[in-house]
Amino acid sequence: MKKEILPKKKDGKIATKEHLKKSIKKANDAGNFMAENKNAFLIGGGLILGFLVIREVKKGFDAVGDVFEVDDVDFIKPKINPDASNLTITSDGAVNLAKSLLDAFNDGGTDEEKVKAVFNTIKTGDDFKLIYNSFGLRKRILGGTPTNYFTKKTAEAYDLIYWLKAEIGSFFNSELYNIVKERVESAGLIF
Repeated sequence: MKKEILPKKKDGKIATKEHLKKSIKKANDAGNFMAENKNAFLIGGGLILGFLVIREVKKGFDAVGDVFEVDDVDFIKPKINPDASNLTITSDGAVNLAKSLLDAFNDGGTDEEKVKAVFNTIKTGDDFKLIYNSFGLRKRILGGTPTNYFTKKTAEAYDLIYWLKAEIGSFFNSELYNIVKERVESAGLIF
């Protein structure tokens, strides 16, 4: 007669019928718990699945937006440092004047009177440098700043001198053009 060998458990104890019954009872209890609380498990699983789906959809939209972003391959950021001893306006004033220029450019055409008022406020080339730095790079499309998602993604950013050249023509308003050109060139920049 062969001797029946029962498998050993990890802790070194021999598996017996009692241990087997306890294991089956625990498995049945876990199954009963899941059956009694199936709605909670379904809701929890649905929330986790919903979160994962929303996250992946958002990643997809971000990837589409990245396609439209243009790399800065042809813009060299100038290094313009105004001389603080030669300034007649404050940093806050420069920000306000830069905003006024942007508003003048976005007025459904150029508000030349507003541009003229800003340039009459600028007394030195260093004032212009401070305003130039405050203006920074602004996206431009179709003669103004972009207003919707697609144009914001496809528009390119330009500096203040580019905006001034595009908005102020020497043919239609040569007086304003000369005022702007003189002030820009007094800052040591090319107009």
